[in-house]
Amino acid sequence: MRLAVITGPPGSGKTTALVRVAEILGSRGVAVGGFYTREVREGGVRRGFEVVAIPSGETAWLALRGGSSRFRVGAYAVFPENLERVGIPQLERSLEEGRVLLVDEVGPMELLSERFVRSVERVLEAARASAFTVHFRARHPLIERLRSSATMLEVVRFGTSHLVAERVAAHLLG
Repeated sequence: MRLAVITGPPGSGKTTALVRVAEILGSRGVAVGGFYTREVREGGVRRGFEVVAIPSGETAWLALRGGSSRFRVGAYAVFPENLERVGIPQLERSLEEGRVLLVDEVGPMELLSERFVRSVERVLEAARASAFTVHFRARHPLIERLRSSATMLEVVRFGTSHLVAERVAAHLLG
């Protein structure tokens, strides 16, 4: 098993690196699947985050500033049901199909979903190659398991996301 964990502070380029890994692998004919979270801005202000399925491109709100949900992280209403509807099925299908699995991110919003936690645990048990992003300071038993199981741990610093992506893609290709 090859497991890459990409970490770094907010805004450092973790998502950019993971999306670039998907592009690199895809350009080499490697089937990838999973999801990433994309920041959505309007008028220069962050409105929220969308979950984006790989490779389908299907999207749904993961979190929305000022939205209404029984789940909250900071100023954001979080919609784990959208992660469970869009991201997790793609992750599970990709695992069944033997794709390289990519997940951005394992963080406070995603961890509100027990189904997400179970899906990531299945990936750790069964995937031949996968990459995850986690916040630099995040603490949760699943995140600690990812870090301790990683066969590669990359820290993204501002401006290094493309270099990290190249190294992670090479690692996943074996």
